[in-house]
Amino acid sequence: MNNKPRGKPYTGSSGAMRESPWLAAEDLAAAGDVKVEIEGVFQYESVEFEAGRKKANVFTVKFKGKQKELCLNSTNRRTLYRLYGSDTKEWTGKSVTLYVDPNVRVAGKKVGGVRFRESQSAIVNPE
Repeated sequence: MNNKPRGKPYTGSSGAMRESPWLAAEDLAAAGDVKVEIEGVFQYESVEFEAGRKKANVFTVKFKGKQKELCLNSTNRRTLYRLYGSDTKEWTGKSVTLYVDPNVRVAGKKVGGVRFRESQSAIVNPE
């Protein structure tokens, strides 16, 4: 008797295979630029990521109509600050464009990452 489950061909995005609540470059790779509206900024405590890596505090951005949240790294946090100011309440309702930057490095290795691009002309804090 064969107890092996029956599979079926899958031709979708590899990002759909990831069982993570966090948005990653892999999730957007085939989508190109994605314009989104910021729904809110959230803080999570004692978060465990893949491979057992833990962080005491993680700040994320949630986008209207999207399931996954994007963890804010320093580069993306500074971009939102430059575009919309330091008060995160002011970020809510603002539009940004998400894109994959293939040059993002982690521990010296190119891994690609999600970045923000301006979707509106107003910049609150020019550099």
